[in-house]
Amino acid sequence: MNRFGKLFPCLPPLALAIGSMPALSHDSTLPVYLPESHAPAGIMADHLHRQGEWMLGYRYMRETFSGLYSGSQKTSTAAAGHAGYAMVPTDMTMEMHMLDIMYAVSDSLTLMFMPQTMSMDMTMAMTGTGHDHTGGMDAMNAMGGMNHDMTMHASHSHGTSGTGDTVFAGLFRLADTGNYKLHGTLGVSAPTGDVNLKNADGTYVHYGMQLGSGTWDLMPSLTYTGGHERLSWGAQTSARLPLQDENDSGFSFGERYGATAWSAYRLADWVSVSARLGYTKQHDINGHYNGPHNHASPSDLQGNYGGEFVDAALGANLVPQSGPFAGVRLGVEWTSSVSAHYNGYQLGRDDGLNMSLSYAL
Repeated sequence: MNRFGKLFPCLPPLALAIGSMPALSHDSTLPVYLPESHAPAGIMADHLHRQGEWMLGYRYMRETFSGLYSGSQKTSTAAAGHAGYAMVPTDMTMEMHMLDIMYAVSDSLTLMFMPQTMSMDMTMAMTGTGHDHTGGMDAMNAMGGMNHDMTMHASHSHGTSGTGDTVFAGLFRLADTGNYKLHGTLGVSAPTGDVNLKNADGTYVHYGMQLGSGTWDLMPSLTYTGGHERLSWGAQTSARLPLQDENDSGFSFGERYGATAWSAYRLADWVSVSARLGYTKQHDINGHYNGPHNHASPSDLQGNYGGEFVDAALGANLVPQSGPFAGVRLGVEWTSSVSAHYNGYQLGRDDGLNMSLSYAL
């Protein structure tokens, strides 16, 4: 299996299903669903619906991380050890599965409900020179169940999975002319994801491997879209703002701000291709775990979270215009890091994949 197939194992069957459909042509009895009428798969809250219309959708996101970075430079396990860390992450995979349910109260107001599940798996290695920021080896032994007779280059893997946070939002139209559309979104993320996950010894897992934020978060965004003939474009600014100083475990994730712009071109009535550029600024963690926790690795310390990131993405939207799958929308988008500046020591951002599947009725 190639690199693309490994990143997105569910893509080949979907592609086969799309490819086996009969040739598409206009049917005067069916509406025409232009593929570029939705943004690329990595963009949420990008469109409104007609009054009384429902949309049922599913979203999948996969991100991979590898290599240790400090600031904008790749660094080494030994350097992290000399900085005082007994263990460092070597790679990580994060997956999200989300339902995307929308209902249009009117032509100018669409409601959105998005529950999700999360899973994260991380591999860590001992540096051989660190002192776990506590002056001893206790945290190192607790995290991996290791003893002093084991090699100083041992590694272990661990993971978390379960229900994530749930988003409720309203999308309201601000402008709709023949050339462009503008709408705002006011969303709230409810803290349904667990932030009390612990290791086998009773210490908290890394901050970034909890399943939610643990706080009520405000999620506003502003989205602009336009187009001419086969060409379309759009832009969105967004934020995630914690409404509480700390969660039940004693901390809160930092504010996050984002901006992205894209353009798409319709190759045929049923398919469009897109290119997108995105910017994200994420603050580090506020507060501190209020129970036993380790200080052995960068992932255990609040200052090693957040940064500034620029990503690029290539994607495609597919919408059959006739036949049994008419109106079913499939979006696929591959993402890659262009530049990054990490706070402290962190795993580097590798490639990622976004997928969306939806149907309006």
